[in-house]
Amino acid sequence: MKNNYKTVILKNSIINVIEAVKEIQNDISEEGSLFCIVKNSYKNDEIKNDIFDVMEYCTNIGLTYINTIICPQNTKLHYDNIQYIIWFVKNKEKMYFNKDAIREKHIWKDVEWGKREKNYNPKGKDPGNVWIPTLDDGKGKITKHILLNNNEIYNRILSSTIETKSDNIFILSSKKEDSKYKYKDNNITFKFLENTETEDIKNLSNKNKENQNIEIENTEKNTKETYKAKVFFGTSENMEKVQNNTVKLIVTSPPYWDLKDYFKENQIGKEDYETYSKRMYQVWQECFNKLKDNGSMWININVRVRNNKPIYLPKLFIEQCKKIGFKFKGILIWHKSSGIPTNAKNIVDRHEYVLIFTKGKQDELKSFKCDEFSDYKNDELNGGLIWNINRKAGSVGKKTIHPAIYPTELINRIIKISTHKGDIVLDPFLGSGTSLIAALNNTRNFVGYEFNEGFRELMISRFKKEIYDYKEDEVKFLNLEKSK
Repeated sequence: MKNNYKTVILKNSIINVIEAVKEIQNDISEEGSLFCIVKNSYKNDEIKNDIFDVMEYCTNIGLTYINTIICPQNTKLHYDNIQYIIWFVKNKEKMYFNKDAIREKHIWKDVEWGKREKNYNPKGKDPGNVWIPTLDDGKGKITKHILLNNNEIYNRILSSTIETKSDNIFILSSKKEDSKYKYKDNNITFKFLENTETEDIKNLSNKNKENQNIEIENTEKNTKETYKAKVFFGTSENMEKVQNNTVKLIVTSPPYWDLKDYFKENQIGKEDYETYSKRMYQVWQECFNKLKDNGSMWININVRVRNNKPIYLPKLFIEQCKKIGFKFKGILIWHKSSGIPTNAKNIVDRHEYVLIFTKGKQDELKSFKCDEFSDYKNDELNGGLIWNINRKAGSVGKKTIHPAIYPTELINRIIKISTHKGDIVLDPFLGSGTSLIAALNNTRNFVGYEFNEGFRELMISRFKKEIYDYKEDEVKFLNLEKSK
């Protein structure tokens, strides 16, 4: 007889969760939700299975992707302290979701909303997809960030998806003690399945304890020296102007497929998906060629939902880069306190992914344990793969044409972790020039490619304001189309 579960929670290794989905998918009710709670698994310092494997599998069998919730753990357990809660439903039209049940109280409405009553909900904040509750002093100042335990995570999930006491719940976990968990008087079917992939995590954790201290340069104390930057206006599908094996760091935020218009014909992202994929593969191949053997590449990208269907660009890029020869080292979470509002059947988007790759085995990325990056008022949370950095909303300035800019501080940190003074930083999708600004301010040299030469004036205006003691001869602009 077929079961009719309103909520299914699968907490285990990625491989075990996928196997469990195969068995339980037909037992989820039409109004029901599936939550896959997983962590990336490692082998030999590289990611072996990642969260996008779960997303892709569940989508392929007909489940509807809703969101991915970030729920960090104690960094003493492992520097990759991110636990992911991947949320699917059987039928989006019929799904049950009570957003009010998981709202958190406002810090202080006059501070948080600037007395804009229309944006204030007395029931609490619109819940987001980063679950780090806070305590505050009652006057708009956060005093502590809180890590949730298993029971608290289950309570959040069930309080928002269970409507009546007669709704059935299924929980699969690698912890036997979870079988004692109760939610009101609901019937919970519990299944224990040992996590068979913990050994690699433990080995990597112990190995990285030996390399927890990374030397951080304080850019404010650096004596200003002249470092050079070049900006090529042309496609990064061919970066012949950059010598092979010379770049220490590649950091970029590539264009999404069929999303933003960067105002020039033949731009990457406005063609059909197959062509977009082929063009991006060529860019990553060029990046691999330019990178030093001990260099790294960091790609800021997110899952995009188009016409209710997810487009897993992170998965596409991971597969492409691994095929080319890159080593997939980790996923950094960029936590944005300001999020994008959403509808009644979803939660606010407050994070993006940064995919981390290296070229050779002798890379210099030993650990991301960095006490310098203390974004949270909780020592157990700092030093892992989640950084809380806010970004400016929209474009820079009312008269500019660049539709998306990420924060300079995000790039500052990546540069400090992965390069040394005088190294070369490359951005194949330069946009408004954020990575160039960060490179010069951190005493690195820079090469950037930008397809739209119309961004030049925006870049210059930013350089004058944001590069320390900026001199015009520090940045050389070259138009590849005109030089042919």
